[in-house]
Amino acid sequence: MRGPRRSLAAEAFGMSFWVLALIAGVAAWAAWELKGADAVRAALSHDLDILIFLLPRMIGGMMLAGLVQAILPPDLVARWVGEESGLKGIVIAAAVGAMTPGGPMTSFPIVVAFYMSGADRGALVAYLTGWSLLGFQRTLVWELPLLGAEFTMYRIAVVVTLPILAGLLARRIPLGPVGPGKGNNPAGGPAEGGR
Repeated sequence: MRGPRRSLAAEAFGMSFWVLALIAGVAAWAAWELKGADAVRAALSHDLDILIFLLPRMIGGMMLAGLVQAILPPDLVARWVGEESGLKGIVIAAAVGAMTPGGPMTSFPIVVAFYMSGADRGALVAYLTGWSLLGFQRTLVWELPLLGAEFTMYRIAVVVTLPILAGLLARRIPLGPVGPGKGNNPAGGPAEGGR
């Protein structure tokens, strides 16, 4: 049974926000003391540039997450990568993660959409581990041309099973129920469930 839904403001300004704000405040104070006010102003200006650069990508990523969640029927997601999908679900999630192009602005919204549609934590861990270790786009565009085929094959051979192992371990670690409607969500508040 779901707990009461927290407000958007409570979720946006949760514990992780305040921890990061505290760390940023300490860093700003240290920069002010060590380098002066001009250094702090320059850092804030650079931060604003980064925000302007990232904001369109974040909006696009969130739109992607919403559309993926709207397209994917929760029963299909649960069957293919849900808690009862077994090893097959872990392998599928790891493969989809490896095939997902782009950076975090693409992969993390997809993870949220899978999560909200019923994927279990093992599949989500396998997806992210597959994306980060086996991403075919990075391999083809960067690794093969810059480091060569031999190095690339060695690296892939060493890590190819890690997404599956990570997913299986995530399913076994007793952290309590995680999933839509089970009292947790990636943003730190209670799950809203699928749309």
